[in-house]
Amino acid sequence: MPVALVQLGALEGVQVHRPPVGGVVWDRGALLRLDDAEVTWRMPVADPPVLALAGRRLYVGTEGWALCYDVRSGDEAWAVDCGAPIVALEAHPGGVDVLAGARVLAFDPRGEAGPIVSVDPGAMHLRRVGAKRYIATPAGVYRLVAEERPALLYACRAHALHVREGGLQALVEGPPGTVLVEDDGLAMVWPFPDATTHLVAPWGRDEWAITPLTGRSGLWVVDRRVLTRWQVPLQGRPLALAVVGAAVAVAVEDGGHALALIHPDVSAPLLLAIDGVDTLHAEGPRLYLTHAGRTVIFLVRDTT
Repeated sequence: MPVALVQLGALEGVQVHRPPVGGVVWDRGALLRLDDAEVTWRMPVADPPVLALAGRRLYVGTEGWALCYDVRSGDEAWAVDCGAPIVALEAHPGGVDVLAGARVLAFDPRGEAGPIVSVDPGAMHLRRVGAKRYIATPAGVYRLVAEERPALLYACRAHALHVREGGLQALVEGPPGTVLVEDDGLAMVWPFPDATTHLVAPWGRDEWAITPLTGRSGLWVVDRRVLTRWQVPLQGRPLALAVVGAAVAVAVEDGGHALALIHPDVSAPLLLAIDGVDTLHAEGPRLYLTHAGRTVIFLVRDTT
């Protein structure tokens, strides 16, 4: 399937530090909604917030408050004081789960409070798969089901938790090195490339896009057992990686900077010279490249 990289425009003075959520980003004291190359609304938020989206409801966690906004208009729907710094949010059709201090709080779409679960005060990540909720702490990954006590899934620090087709996948720093832990009825553990020496991102239903920071240069898409599904060589040192739809974008340095767009149905990467790259993020078919205080927004389009 041929693909094209279309530049939608550039936003001067806007820096995208994290992946956009519903087109919303935080930049130097303000929450911005980006619609292609325009800022459609802006509101002051002093510190970097936690964001989550379900439908048109944008949930924001900042300074101990959980807030709900209409993502299109920026209008506030409700706000609740959670009594502790908010570490993570997980939005779903039935509302939002909030990891605040040593508690997981639940709110419905109207802001009405539900059951509270006590957790390790060092919890860092929160994810939800159906009725199951998962948290990651320095001691390990735990599963929460309804109001039961947390059950240990794997006893090591997690780099990240990902909701994939059918269950949870966690990249964990285990005793043998980085491992992939799956919870789909029965916890499965698979050896994985070192998360500190590779750029890694979920791709497709249950595969992973991986490029090593040293050694062999290229992009590999692998399954959970690290068996290669497809691979494309790359010239230059990888700097950043983002999955954008069915394609993978990799910023590389090779006597200059270039953006490589790679698709499994195309044998050679589509290359675009760029001035540089500070961050590279994607949401849906849009790619956000930030450098030198400006963000260039691209659209990845199917040309068949």
